[in-house]
Amino acid sequence: MAELFVKLANQQARPYTLPELRKMASNGMFGQDDLVFNEDSQEWVKAATVSKLDPLFQASPAAPERQIVYAVGGGKGGVGKTVLTASLGIGLASLGHQVVIVDADLGGANLHTCMGILEPEYTFYHFYTLQKETLADIMLDTPVENLKLISGACGTLGMANPRFTQKLRFINELRRIQADYVLLDLGAGSSFNVIDFFVAADQGIVVTTPEPMAIQETFNFLKIALMRKIMRQFKNQPEITALFEQEAFTENIQHGGTLGSLLQKIRAYDQTAGNATAKLLDTFRPSLILNMVHSQEEVKEGIALSTAAEELLYINLEFLGYIDYDDSVRKAVKEMRPFMIDNPKSKASKSLAKLISVGLQGKSGWKGFMDRRRVIRQAAEEAKNYPVNQMRESETICSVQCFYWGDCEYQNGGYPCPVRHLDPIFRR
Repeated sequence: MAELFVKLANQQARPYTLPELRKMASNGMFGQDDLVFNEDSQEWVKAATVSKLDPLFQASPAAPERQIVYAVGGGKGGVGKTVLTASLGIGLASLGHQVVIVDADLGGANLHTCMGILEPEYTFYHFYTLQKETLADIMLDTPVENLKLISGACGTLGMANPRFTQKLRFINELRRIQADYVLLDLGAGSSFNVIDFFVAADQGIVVTTPEPMAIQETFNFLKIALMRKIMRQFKNQPEITALFEQEAFTENIQHGGTLGSLLQKIRAYDQTAGNATAKLLDTFRPSLILNMVHSQEEVKEGIALSTAAEELLYINLEFLGYIDYDDSVRKAVKEMRPFMIDNPKSKASKSLAKLISVGLQGKSGWKGFMDRRRVIRQAAEEAKNYPVNQMRESETICSVQCFYWGDCEYQNGGYPCPVRHLDPIFRR
């Protein structure tokens, strides 16, 4: 870990790591007027003149008034939810927030792999089987300061379809996590498991790409989530839920109807129920992130989806922003590193930094610009000390002695096998 020689008042000069200096700065023990040895100029200079120390002296970000739970979903697989969740957590942590990323993709967990953690010590399995009492007991440290991980239980029988009591225990435990932000990485699809976590969160975020199929799947996901929320609202009033079933809600929307017309029928039947439905529609405010955008023309797809949600579903879908398409993200995924760490100055990283400062933090102008710089700069510092995954290259040489010789599409005789390094994952 990189160290700097620092000379504090009335103390002998000694080396400190950046995390040590950050803690000292927050406690008032290290300031801008203290001296730091500049190796380039071979002289002592004030800490205020050392650019890498700037984040230490900036005002701490205003922590949210209470913990905020974000659920990241969207319906369609392959749109980059997990990859985005990992780097989103890193970006928020770079601003000094306490962040926990949670793999809620039951039965298909891979958030830990995205972070480069091949064999997590604890997973949801230990929580669901009561080997650990709380989510805090299975929380894992990550190489990134202020960021922790709760890993899913991939490949464990029964985890893909937990009982309702298990889901309820999980949701209740989420509220007890000591963090500013909790990010839930949901699985693909629109199963009740996914939808229940989405509507239970403080804020739902749908991630999609500009392709028509992905846009349609995201709209369907929002529609099902809204329907689930309404049906649970009136679960003790079967006469109201029957109205939704009689109107064939899904078909109604597909054939040009709107939720507004259905709302009028509910009000005609029961004014109180109609008012409750209208209030629910007003408070259900998911957000949208458009991922893998190639051009400004494609950004219009996100705006169009927000408009469709407002006109057909009567909900406000806030467009948080977009992430530029970037080949370096694919490289980072292959190397099992978050793209914000693998290349902090890439197009995707800069897009995400802007989305965090403007879309999530609500900052614009100079404050937004400084926040974006801070995210990128801090991510670059974290990248210097981020562990290199030792499993990138295999010691196994591809040869005729391999059982799969002649049938393997990765066959390249005489060279390191490109897939055998994944053995630790497959053997778990």
